[in-house]
Amino acid sequence: MDDRALADQVRTLFDTKAAGWPEKYVADGRLVGRLAQLAGAAGDLSAVGGELLDLGCGSGELARHLAAAGYRVTGCDIAPRMLSQAAAADQEQAVRWIRLEPRWRTLPFAARSLDAVVAASVLEYVQDPAAVLGECARVLRPGGVLLCTVPNLTHPVRWLEWSLSLAARTPLASIARSAPRRAGQYLAYLRISRQRRRVRWWHAAAKGAGLEPASVPPAWGAPREPLRLLVFTRSGVASGCQLDTRGG
Repeated sequence: MDDRALADQVRTLFDTKAAGWPEKYVADGRLVGRLAQLAGAAGDLSAVGGELLDLGCGSGELARHLAAAGYRVTGCDIAPRMLSQAAAADQEQAVRWIRLEPRWRTLPFAARSLDAVVAASVLEYVQDPAAVLGECARVLRPGGVLLCTVPNLTHPVRWLEWSLSLAARTPLASIARSAPRRAGQYLAYLRISRQRRRVRWWHAAAKGAGLEPASVPPAWGAPREPLRLLVFTRSGVASGCQLDTRGG
């Protein structure tokens, strides 16, 4: 799958999910734990009042949460329906919302202009994650922080997904048309969640981009969860932990 096709499929999948996405962040939602832990990690690593980018912001729950805590936040996404949800819920107009082209190469920020970038469940969907890491490094100030989540390959659900993904990447149009909507979306997710890498690979890619890992306190994650939280700094090793969420 080439870069154009992959980006368009990612946009289509998340636009399809947009209407129900905010429900995942309500009090008993599947992703409320992700919101709390990412917000906590960002608060521990970046001073209130700093410039922060939520890259792949979805329906904007994390961006709005951080803006309410005192950060100057920009939310970016390639899915227009997700951004529409985010902007409509931002009644205080506290966040700047920017739509990125599906095949974007450059973030709309000057070099060394941001204090933190959050990229939650973004890197698994891009054609060239090393290039995205490099662009995040470019826009971070010295000492700035990148927080990202990636699939945790040690979790049993990822072992099952590996097997299913082999079938999901074959022509399954007839099956997808007859499958229930959720099953069809899951197959689409498996086709486009392509960057399933080991932690050492992410460390090496980040180092090549000019980033260094930072230690991750155990309080930011629970062991054996499907997502792994990695933290990198603009100036200087990454230690990873699992993020307490069951979101895909």
